[in-house]
Amino acid sequence: MKPSVISHLLVVGLLALFGPSPGLCSSDETKLVKDLFKGYNKVVRPVSHFNEAVVVTVGLQLIQLISVDEVNQIVTSNVRLKQEWKDVNLQWNPDDYGGIRKVRIPSTDIWKPDLVLYNNADGDFAIVHETKVLLEHTGKITWNPPAIFKSYCEIVVLHFPFDLQNCSMKLGTWTYDGKLVVINPDSDRPDLSNFMESGEWVMKDYRSWKHWVYYACCPDTPYLDITYHFLMLRLPLYFIVNVIIPCMLFSFLTGLVFYLPTDSGEKMTLSISVLLSLTVFLLVIVELIPSTSSAVPLIGKYMLFTMILVIASIIITVIVINTHHRSPSTHTMPSWVRKVFIDTIPNLMFFSTMKRPSQERKGNRSYPPNIDISDISGKPTPTSVTYQTPIVKNPDVRSAIEGIKYIAETMRDDEESNNVRSSCARIHIVNIFNTLAWNKFVNSPSLSLFLSRFCLFFSLFLRCFNLQNWRTNHCYRLIIH
Repeated sequence: MKPSVISHLLVVGLLALFGPSPGLCSSDETKLVKDLFKGYNKVVRPVSHFNEAVVVTVGLQLIQLISVDEVNQIVTSNVRLKQEWKDVNLQWNPDDYGGIRKVRIPSTDIWKPDLVLYNNADGDFAIVHETKVLLEHTGKITWNPPAIFKSYCEIVVLHFPFDLQNCSMKLGTWTYDGKLVVINPDSDRPDLSNFMESGEWVMKDYRSWKHWVYYACCPDTPYLDITYHFLMLRLPLYFIVNVIIPCMLFSFLTGLVFYLPTDSGEKMTLSISVLLSLTVFLLVIVELIPSTSSAVPLIGKYMLFTMILVIASIIITVIVINTHHRSPSTHTMPSWVRKVFIDTIPNLMFFSTMKRPSQERKGNRSYPPNIDISDISGKPTPTSVTYQTPIVKNPDVRSAIEGIKYIAETMRDDEESNNVRSSCARIHIVNIFNTLAWNKFVNSPSLSLFLSRFCLFFSLFLRCFNLQNWRTNHCYRLIIH
């Protein structure tokens, strides 16, 4: 025989003689388990008499709210379902087995109540993770298996994202009626001592109720169930930052369209840009809104109102631009338009409107107040009327002279405004060219000198042009007077 084989046999012999023996170390527990399951039938209910009922105490411990699917109306949660009952066939005297009072045995080897989730929406109805149970010498069995429940919950999106949802979990035996298995809740509230807070939902309230239900198949036999209700409040911060505030900014931009002057030519550009931006934004956030037809969400109503506001602003802008560019040669202003938009609305909104000359403006007249304005000659002393002299005093003449004076004063005001705008434009253009020459070409003296002289020449040209306009306007004013 080879030496390697001899050494191997020696090691095996030593381990057999001095090594640990499972039978010797747990002889009491092995004997206990063997005696307990000798003749045990896990199909039969653990009662002394058939008419007796097995009392099962049920407790639900909510660990985590995994997700809330508003579209499919499914709430996924991580729970621990604690169950306690008494098995009269699994009792022993601890003194006969070395003082052993508790043992842990596989749950597949004993009778268990067939508790299922009645309002299951997806996945397994019953508990699939078969953990061990704790068996005491009195026959009391405690089983606390973990489970992932996907329960159905009717999601009411009327006030989304400021909504409050009431979801429930209905637990009960599937085959045993209330006369065979009685289930009782261990408390009127589920256990949330180990609950992990969610970033989207917060638990406001939770309760448990026991129900006796009579089904159509068995009108004389009650079936028991325990329903746990959870009142969950959504945290709206995510939707406020990513949905509501951008919509409010779009609404603010829509209001600025009416503040923009019509002559700028950018009213339609701004309106269309806001509409396109809002459309793209709606395409991005449509996945965040529950796609249900049961009710229109609050945020959906707000976004729809914003869209209508933008479209209405575009329609009004088109009307305003069309009205602004009308002229007396192509259109005639109706009397009701003048009465509503010139005489009534400005007064209601405290707008200052240009009024025709009246008695209040007599102090600003360019002629002495003692001159009879009905005299078309305009001389300080009235002239005598003879047979050959035409009649120069007429009520229509007075009205015509008032109109001419109004036109002259309006043209004078326009001339002053044009002079101010021309001066500002010249200053702005000169500053732009000087800034460009200083910032970009400070190291090039020749080019800087050229730009400065060009700016001076351009300013003189504008001044001459405005002077020519001033002379023309002055001639018109002399003709009017």
